[in-house]
Amino acid sequence: MGHRHPSRLQDAEIAHPRARWLLRAELAYCKECMNQGEKEALSDLRPEGMFDSLWQGWILQQVAKWRDPKRKSAFPAMVSGLAPPHEVASLHILTRECMWLCSVHGARGTKVDSSAVLDALSQMSRNDRSLVLDDVLDGLAEGNAVA
Repeated sequence: MGHRHPSRLQDAEIAHPRARWLLRAELAYCKECMNQGEKEALSDLRPEGMFDSLWQGWILQQVAKWRDPKRKSAFPAMVSGLAPPHEVASLHILTRECMWLCSVHGARGTKVDSSAVLDALSQMSRNDRSLVLDDVLDGLAEGNAVA
């Protein structure tokens, strides 16, 4: 693209440059870049690839949001076990299935094992993957929205 989407992303966990670019395009609501970026993400299911970076950033954002200061979280943990039921209900069923396959590790839950998620995504149709990507991008955009 011949233009840029300036934005201060709060998700330092999104390491892949094209994933960060796509999120900035989402925040700027640049349809052309969003379409191009989503096509790239849906095709890049490598570990540490574009989709993986978006998924991991979203999971880390959600886990931080779901953390209950009154209760000590124990890791490793499955993402589905950390999520409040009312929030899970708003996600597409395929996103929920991916959450069942994803685990969070580390002393503070700062490492995501998304290998099983990437395997599951590779078995899905492109349309089904796009439904999961929509949930991920919506959640990331919501977490990065500026007032």
